[in-house]
Amino acid sequence: MVTCFPWLLLSYAATTLSASVPGCVPSGALLPHPTELSQSQHIKNATERLSRSLDDAVSGRIKAGWDVANTSFSVSIVSPNGGNPRTGILWEYHHLAEKNAKGTKHLDSDSQYLIGSVSKIFSDLLLLKSDMDLQDPITKYLPQLKNASSPIDWDNISLLSLSEHISGIPANTIGALQFYFLEPLYLALGFPPLNKSDYPPCGIADLNKGCTPEELLTELADSHSVSEPYERPVYSQLSFMLFSLALANDTGKDYAQMLEEQVTHPLNLRNTGVSPGEDKRAVIPNVEQQGWGAGYGYNAPIYTSGGGLYSSLSDLSTLVTKILDYSILQSPQATKKWLQPRSATSSLNTLVGQPWEILRTSSMTPKYPHTIDIYGKSGGAPGYISQINVIDQYGVDVVLSTAGPLGSKAAYIINEAVLSAILPAVEDETRKQAGMYIGEYTSQKGDNENETDYSSIKLKTVIDNGTGIKLESLSRNDSDILEGIRKVWSATLATVGQLAPEMRIYPTGVEKTVTNGNKNLVEQDWRINFDLLPNVNEQASDLPGLGKLEALCTSWQTVDWLYYAGVPMDRIVFTVNKEAGKVVGVDIPFLRSGLIRKSN
Repeated sequence: MVTCFPWLLLSYAATTLSASVPGCVPSGALLPHPTELSQSQHIKNATERLSRSLDDAVSGRIKAGWDVANTSFSVSIVSPNGGNPRTGILWEYHHLAEKNAKGTKHLDSDSQYLIGSVSKIFSDLLLLKSDMDLQDPITKYLPQLKNASSPIDWDNISLLSLSEHISGIPANTIGALQFYFLEPLYLALGFPPLNKSDYPPCGIADLNKGCTPEELLTELADSHSVSEPYERPVYSQLSFMLFSLALANDTGKDYAQMLEEQVTHPLNLRNTGVSPGEDKRAVIPNVEQQGWGAGYGYNAPIYTSGGGLYSSLSDLSTLVTKILDYSILQSPQATKKWLQPRSATSSLNTLVGQPWEILRTSSMTPKYPHTIDIYGKSGGAPGYISQINVIDQYGVDVVLSTAGPLGSKAAYIINEAVLSAILPAVEDETRKQAGMYIGEYTSQKGDNENETDYSSIKLKTVIDNGTGIKLESLSRNDSDILEGIRKVWSATLATVGQLAPEMRIYPTGVEKTVTNGNKNLVEQDWRINFDLLPNVNEQASDLPGLGKLEALCTSWQTVDWLYYAGVPMDRIVFTVNKEAGKVVGVDIPFLRSGLIRKSN
């Protein structure tokens, strides 16, 4: 009974895919991250074209799509694999708007912008670096929220849910986004007239003072949930205010102190802090309603954690470099855990993280279409928009900050243009560097010191237009091992479904350093992806309504299923000399091959 259970688990899934969907590839890196990107001709060509296009846009030779004379911006492409040793910057571009009369006159990577809700990345970092149990209820740290008459059951709101936008509490304080100077407009639109006393006692722009933490917590006693916790993601500034107040109560330090001690000082972020920054370094847009300076401090420090920081291109690039090299938290595993979705929206292409806004797209690499997850975070303040895009699949990031008119589309246009330019180039470079794994590997006598009788083992690998590395052939003493795997699968797992004709391998990220003389070599684990050949239900049956469940992905459920005498049949291990950029050989453990070297 037990041995049949996983078959039953997958039999439904395997029969619901259409012939147009040949299974699914693993998530994450499909080939090893490319290195030395600053030396890549693919990257150089792409960034040169990109620079020329931006030059043409800001000079008026082509349509920019935004108010160039009033919009300044800074943008970078970042990677720990070949970028600037400190910041990770591979390429950067800056434009100082000619009508910017205030602030810096020399725009560079150290110039300061307001970054709005990109501040939430810093706040989540503070929470993740803390000693607090993230499953604790917020009431443990803010007991003022315990109120029997409150419509919200605050004891069921955890710190973790607050940081992931799934607590279900209101998006903002009651007074947020209310402007008393708009009262004549409301009346003209037919809204009922109100007395000043009808408004909340704090936090209303142009009516009263900003709220203190105590006033905020008192106000929340009458607030209503927008959903049940974990029901659906709801973007919330208030969530970040609350867990930041909890952090302050737990540590006895204010937000600025925690930020300096935990993030900006350790990372040497010299142009990041709580607004306001330094006018002489600031990029200040030439618009009436802009947020630089004391005006943005309204309701500070409560709003700081959700959107009250300033930063520079250099500092944001440094931050994401530490995310991409997995050193930002206490372990690489903690960082990788952070780069995972926490909930889903109704869109097939949009997921939500902590605090990531995750776009799943297959249109960024047209020559080699496949799913790419972009872990983004956008942020806005009056006159400012910033964007971070972490693409862990390649180990690269795009960072952007703009300063210009309210409603400007500059950030959205530039962000998409840069991503569309760089990702195909990184894909090309990734494939080029993965060429070292490609070729024919043939065993020689003595390769396996534990084998008494010599066996001829041959492996041929290729890179084509598909993902990962294709196993063109694998034989032992002229027996077709790939066909043998299919037959073993059919004999033991027929209920699950039949394997697809192609077999491809993908890196797992599992590596071990080994010493061979004076060389430091790395053993890299790869796995064969057991894609299932979909059954076409509508061709097999006349029952109505078939063929609708065609997008279900099942290969993530078939990893590590076939074994031969205790050894997984999908595991392949390459030994790599990373310094030389060469593959020393390959081991196919289930064939007891030992290290097989390239024959070409």
